[in-house]
Amino acid sequence: MNKAQWDPALALFTDDCSVEISALGIYVGKKQAGVLFKDLLGKGPALSDDNGLVWGRLYNHMIVQGIVNVDDDGRGASGRWRCFMQIAEFGKSAVWGEGPYEIRYRKGDDGLWRIQRLHFYRTYHTPFDEGWAKAKSPAGGMRPHLPPDHPPSREYEPWPAVYIPPFHYDNPVSGSRRYTREGVEDV
Repeated sequence: MNKAQWDPALALFTDDCSVEISALGIYVGKKQAGVLFKDLLGKGPALSDDNGLVWGRLYNHMIVQGIVNVDDDGRGASGRWRCFMQIAEFGKSAVWGEGPYEIRYRKGDDGLWRIQRLHFYRTYHTPFDEGWAKAKSPAGGMRPHLPPDHPPSREYEPWPAVYIPPFHYDNPVSGSRRYTREGVEDV
């Protein structure tokens, strides 16, 4: 992702994958994931060509706070990661972004793990010079010229609204997978 190496990134996905980023909708299958990465992101914030990012573009995705739980059968796993982004076009603009990924993995017959489902929930996406202290994150939405296979699976408002995506694992004390401003809710 950082250097817009789309083909090597797509090799990490299953053929029947689904990818959902913010409010862009759900892109199903490796071909559609390629549309999302190459045509939507790669012609937008991660401006790229066949060799990756073009000169003067920054698309850093720092992935932290990972937790992965492997299924009892050893063939599937779920992970939650937090992404901190720096996106920029030299001399023109810079943006901060942040949010959690919920990812479902599947182990193939070849013994290799691949991403079966990726869902990124945007917490904020704000201009560098204003930051999250002064700028409201735009709501975003689907792109009619590159339609997804399905609309977003969840509707939520990014910053300054507060939304906590469901966790794939239970809280070890309460047993809940979702926390809301109003309290704990089972999913």
